[in-house]
Amino acid sequence: LNMHQHNTSATPSTTTPNLPIPGTYGTSAQLCTLYQVSRTTWWRWSQMPGFPRAVRFGRSVRWPVEAVEAFLTPQED
Repeated sequence: LNMHQHNTSATPSTTTPNLPIPGTYGTSAQLCTLYQVSRTTWWRWSQMPGFPRAVRFGRSVRWPVEAVEAFLTPQED
């Protein structure tokens, strides 16, 4: 998978997009691309208390995109 390829078109491609779709479950690779972090950082985040639980789909592990977004967005009261 070429990670340097940026899909700028709005139409969904037949290949797996590099960025997760809100409202769906994203892989660690997609979420690392989205947040510009390494796999190491991602796994460290995923061990934090309150981090959204991963869901296993067959052989892949995915995270709920919107729940991760909410967890990583500072809450301003």
